[in-house]
Amino acid sequence: MPTSKIIVKNLTHTYNKGLAYETHAIDDVSFEVAEGEFCSIVGHTGSGKSTLIQHLNGLLKPTSGTVTVGGVDVTAKGASVIDIRRKTGMVFQYPEYQLFEETVYLDVAFGPKNLGIPEEEIEARVKEAMALVNLDFNEYAHRSPFELSGGQKRMAAIAGVLAMRPEVLILDEPTAGLDPKSHEDILALVADIRRKTGCTVLLVSHNMDDVAALSDRVFVMAAGRVVKVGPSEEVFAEEDFMKGIGLGVPRARAFASLLARKGLALPRAERILTPETLLEALTP
Repeated sequence: MPTSKIIVKNLTHTYNKGLAYETHAIDDVSFEVAEGEFCSIVGHTGSGKSTLIQHLNGLLKPTSGTVTVGGVDVTAKGASVIDIRRKTGMVFQYPEYQLFEETVYLDVAFGPKNLGIPEEEIEARVKEAMALVNLDFNEYAHRSPFELSGGQKRMAAIAGVLAMRPEVLILDEPTAGLDPKSHEDILALVADIRRKTGCTVLLVSHNMDDVAALSDRVFVMAAGRVVKVGPSEEVFAEEDFMKGIGLGVPRARAFASLLARKGLALPRAERILTPETLLEALTP
């Protein structure tokens, strides 16, 4: 049985504590994520997703509760930032906006340098990370990151996180703002990174199709709480519940439900979450 890579216990985060407009962004949240698991966090805007994930790499400290990642209590007073960054890699929305070095090589190498990785190992890490995101080292390493396409810039930014070899990779809306082709490329990349590295992945997304295609389990947030947890099939079977808290279900699932309401129920409809599973159900 895999050990828990992430353990969140009774996590609460209050903004403006003690003031008239005090807000509980996270309210007594507890969950665990197993080593190597791929989980997604979904919820409407303001549900607490972003506040939650910022606790997982020490960017925010909780009002109460604890977060342990790979055996390191990242919420402990005096917790080492370097130890936390070795455990957890965070890819924010529009990570390409954080590119700033003269070359792709220097940008990807920035994280390992800050971790104190020996110079002789940094080049190997840069090559490894660029290979993981399908950027040819010889072609791109010494080019300015600002000469790259939008999709390539995002790949380079993700490589900078991967070069730190995190045990947990957190992706906050990694396909935001991308064209359909780049969107699909990023999804394929994320699946490939998980397969090749075995890292634990947490995906924050508003796109239920992406969540259904990639996730082992889904955490549903509303009003600062985790209100539902389960495998994708179980969570998206609760279509009325998901709509009731301002979310939807994957388009394939919604189409299967529409057919059922028209008297054309498909076999094993609860398993229909992706275009591939929909096609299987429609094929005689």
